[in-house]
Amino acid sequence: MGEHYKAFISYRHVERDRRWARWLLEALETYRTPRKMQRQGVPSRVGVIFRDDDEIPASRDLSRQIEDALKASEYLIVICSPETPKSLWVRREIEIFKQLSREDRILALLVEGEPE
Repeated sequence: MGEHYKAFISYRHVERDRRWARWLLEALETYRTPRKMQRQGVPSRVGVIFRDDDEIPASRDLSRQIEDALKASEYLIVICSPETPKSLWVRREIEIFKQLSREDRILALLVEGEPE
């Protein structure tokens, strides 16, 4: 399966983390690569980013849709805050990405707290 998403944004569904996920999505999807880098072969845009609130309609099989989106993503970006470890979904998304042998493509955005 070819990658459809440049990245999948994983976050705990609390308002603060949701705001950061929205901000990150917009920042990445509107970012324009500097011309000098484009001349060196870097694409002009990052690409399409997956965020579940934007991409998945309400469904009975949410876990299948999430897994398919993870499989179709080149990177996993985890929004990290003190509440993140409480999220079973975030943990599961990280586990799935690791099972895909992409642990070297997991990025963390620390939005509050200290890294542990």
